[in-house]
Amino acid sequence: MFPQSTVLDPLFWMGLGALQVLVFAGANRWAEQFQLGMNWWKWSLVGGWWASVLLTIAGSFTLLGENEGLAGWYLLGFLGTGLIIAGAILLRVLIALKPKALS
Repeated sequence: MFPQSTVLDPLFWMGLGALQVLVFAGANRWAEQFQLGMNWWKWSLVGGWWASVLLTIAGSFTLLGENEGLAGWYLLGFLGTGLIIAGAILLRVLIALKPKALS
């Protein structure tokens, strides 16, 4: 991924793993704060979206590391853009399905 570097590759993957810890630790609190009323199928949608984002990032940077830079940037650009749009739509759906407050 980082040509001629023995330190940056492991640091990148460790940083991505540390990001996972923060995301998983904060996801439930985030959902409670915004009162989204998460259940199993909502968590499944969010988890599937997040896994897709991770696979796109990992695949793109792996292609970049294999000297397939153009393919890596195309994967990150096209699929990444689609996933960002899908994430915005998913957030809109989660907000629209938020339980109504009891009066």
